[in-house]
Amino acid sequence: MSDTILSVRSVSKTVRTANHDLTILHDVSFDIRQSQSLAIVGPSGAGKSTLLGLLAGLDEPSAGDIWLGEHQITAMGEEGRAKVRAQLVGFVFQTFQLLGSLTALENVALPMELAGQKGAQDRAREYLDKVGLGQRVTHYPKQLSGGEQQRVAVARAFACSPKLLFADEPTGNLDQATGAKVSDLLFELNEQSNTTLILVTHEARLADRCQTTITIDGGRLISQVENREQVAVTNARAIA
Repeated sequence: MSDTILSVRSVSKTVRTANHDLTILHDVSFDIRQSQSLAIVGPSGAGKSTLLGLLAGLDEPSAGDIWLGEHQITAMGEEGRAKVRAQLVGFVFQTFQLLGSLTALENVALPMELAGQKGAQDRAREYLDKVGLGQRVTHYPKQLSGGEQQRVAVARAFACSPKLLFADEPTGNLDQATGAKVSDLLFELNEQSNTTLILVTHEARLADRCQTTITIDGGRLISQVENREQVAVTNARAIA
């Protein structure tokens, strides 16, 4: 399809252990359209985070091919994959991944500054305002709550205008109420930015908000289901 932003073909991942080879993923294939939201679910140890790392080009599969847009990242070395990530990809991690020596503003601006983008500080302020932290720009991570730190991480991810946003258990370290606020923010900004959202989650309520859910179990893709309600909402917005 012409609007496919991510294509996965027969991807497997095997690692060598002390006694034998361990297959973490086996023959996984699917496509994701531009601006689609996808949840990857399954039991602990099923291979969800491993798959996410492969999709983002953070690791290499043992077999198979992955395309991000027009880029076949499985045919690239680490330097090539890093360039594609810088152009197309944003991340939100369970553990926030903020630099403790930088303020909230500096954490959000840093990826843009490293990419040589002009106006990085102004754009960082804009996105901190969007996540409700406009008054906390000079605060360091240790001065922020867990929910506030994750909001900084969300602002950092979206400020770079990624085509794809990968989120690994984005509410996993937060209490239920704070997690709900962060997930609302994640989907709100995703809709505004027209980004393709791919998230790993154990939370059914978070997965239900995505247009498509794939289930990984024992390293295999055992189901791919479209949330008809979410697809209908998205189509209605597109028409409007």
